[in-house]
Amino acid sequence: MKHVTQLLNGLLDRLKALGARNAVVAPPISLGERHVVPLCEISLGLGGGGGQGEGAPHEHAEGYGKGTLMGGGGGVRTAPIAVLIIDGDEVRVEALG
Repeated sequence: MKHVTQLLNGLLDRLKALGARNAVVAPPISLGERHVVPLCEISLGLGGGGGQGEGAPHEHAEGYGKGTLMGGGGGVRTAPIAVLIIDGDEVRVEALG
């Protein structure tokens, strides 16, 4: 199970790094005196599993037995939810969607 823990921790670290780029407050888009700053939300999903085995799954299964199995997966999604608009001295927030 140590290998499963290492796999999941490594996967989580990589997903955090991916999700941290331009997350929450993305780089501003500027045109003259008008600046638009995308505000984002981050969703992070992670799953994994592992196992060990000894012996055959049933008495008629020759050639089966022993073994180790592990796996993991995950994903990161960053989506804009609003924009901060700075137009000269005026500042406002506009929701998206």
